[in-house]
Amino acid sequence: MLKKLFLIIVALAILIAFLGGIFSISLSPLSLNIREPEKSYLKSATRKAKNLIYHEATVHNPSGDVLPDQIDDKILNDIKNTVN
Repeated sequence: MLKKLFLIIVALAILIAFLGGIFSISLSPLSLNIREPEKSYLKSATRKAKNLIYHEATVHNPSGDVLPDQIDDKILNDIKNTVN
């Protein structure tokens, strides 16, 4: 009985803290509202950054390599030499 009461009190305290955090952030004068022109610009910039990162990764890291610059090949050769 006492354990159940304690668990209920803890659950209510967590719920109240969570809801208080949500309302304090949404009603804050420092809250960030992103409108449509900014959203489209941010989406475009994110897409360009993703494409640039993907391009650089494919140029500098051939397919099948887990780590860049043949580091994984060196580790694999060291393991093979140690095992054999």
